[in-house]
Amino acid sequence: MSSISDVLEKSIIFNSLEDTDLQRIAPMFEKWELHTGDILTTAGNTAQYFFILGKGTLLLAMKDGRSVVLDAPGDFVAMELLSDRGMYKTTITALEDGMAFVIPRKVFLDFIQEDTPGAAAIMQAWQGFLDQVAAFAKQIEVINVPTIF
Repeated sequence: MSSISDVLEKSIIFNSLEDTDLQRIAPMFEKWELHTGDILTTAGNTAQYFFILGKGTLLLAMKDGRSVVLDAPGDFVAMELLSDRGMYKTTITALEDGMAFVIPRKVFLDFIQEDTPGAAAIMQAWQGFLDQVAAFAKQIEVINVPTIF
């Protein structure tokens, strides 16, 4: 897959978007060539980009020892699968030559925070994708409630 439009159409995260939303988000992505062994992110570094796989295989290794292998065009590497509070929690390594499209983290977060059907569709699809590929990555916020005696 050589174009972002083709990859977005294959992605379960983006394939339900209306044409107007696809036309808005597609130009936000930049194409990166991947070579076997390339490190795309390193756990502990500031999170700058999210990734959608065009071709190849990516290993996502989390700091806690868990990992995920993504190899389907359209697989999306973002949000809690990739980062936590602006820091990468996953090291991504290309396991074979390929290609990915990248979107700046802030640009994507701004897009999904809009009150639009497209943003809602992305978030709904994301939850389903995350459940399928790495349910363990879902963040559960710990709330400290003071005990009253």
